[in-house]
Amino acid sequence: MEQINQIIDTLTENTRNLPVVKDIAQKAGVSTGHVSLGFIAFITLFMFLGIGADLITDLIGMFYPMFMSFKALESKGADDDKLWLTYWVVFALFKVVDDWSGVFFFWLPFYYPIKLAFLIYLFAPQTKGAIMLYDKVIKDFMVKHQTKIEAGLSQAGQAASLLQQAAKEEAMKKGMEYMLNK
Repeated sequence: MEQINQIIDTLTENTRNLPVVKDIAQKAGVSTGHVSLGFIAFITLFMFLGIGADLITDLIGMFYPMFMSFKALESKGADDDKLWLTYWVVFALFKVVDDWSGVFFFWLPFYYPIKLAFLIYLFAPQTKGAIMLYDKVIKDFMVKHQTKIEAGLSQAGQAASLLQQAAKEEAMKKGMEYMLNK
C-alpha cells in the first residue's frame, strides 16, 4: 500500500498544474495523482484488451515527445535538443520496422504493452534509450551506408520530379481537351 501511495504522491506532484487533470480532480474531490493513476489503469486495461491499443501506443509515442520537442526548441540551451532529435530518428526507424513487421506480431500476447514500454524507454529522460540505441546501433549503420542512402534519396527526388512534371503535363493536356470540347 505504501508503494501505491508513493506513486500517487509522485503523480500528484507531476500533474498538479495540468489544467485538465486539475479540473477533473477538483470535480471528483480527489488528488491529481488519483486521477492520473485512474487514467493509467484505464489505458492499461484497454492495452491488455487490445481495444485501440495501436492508437494508444501511437498517441503516447508521439504526443509526449512532440510536446517535449517543442519545449526543447523553445528552451535556451541545446542539451535537451539531442535527446528529442535522437528520439525522432529512432522512432522513425522503429515506426517503419513496426509497420512492416506488425502484421506478424500484433497477435502476440502483450504486443502492444511491450511496444508501449519500448517507446517509453526510448523517450524517458531517465533512461535515454533512444540515445543509447542510436549510439550503439543506428549511428554506425547510418555512417557506413550514408553514401548509398544519399544516392537513393537523390534518385527518389529525381523520380519524384519527373513524375511531377509528367502529372503537370497530363493535367494541362486534359484541361485543354476539356476546354476545346466544351
